Amino acid sequence: SGNEVAVTSNALDVNIAGGASIDIGDVEILGHDALASGAINLTDSAAQLTNVSCKHIDIMANLSNTGIVYIGSSGVDATKGIALYPGDVYSVDLKNLNILYAMSTVSGDDINVQILT
Repeated sequence: SGNEVAVTSNALDVNIAGGASIDIGDVEILGHDALASGAINLTDSAAQLTNVSCKHIDIMANLSNTGIVYIGSSGVDATKGIALYPGDVYSVDLKNLNILYAMSTVSGDDINVQILT
């Protein structure tokens, strides 16, 4: 057929030179079902993010922030974690947003979150 790879009834078919074909077995084609977004107001102490199932998230430090936002695991602070200056973005594949914690050096700064589920 000229197609090197095809999916038939959830099986990945791979055509090999010489006309042979092998069946890789069941495959799952993953994608994103929905996009959600929102702002989260931060304090100057680490707080666990919301319990939301997801596949991928993008976190942006709000452009109007006056401090530095830190993203990381439990206990994140200015010495450990990902530092986001206003406008910086952090992207990661996760199963749940609540794996992450966030804090800002200035209470009241925000992060904007886009969640792909």
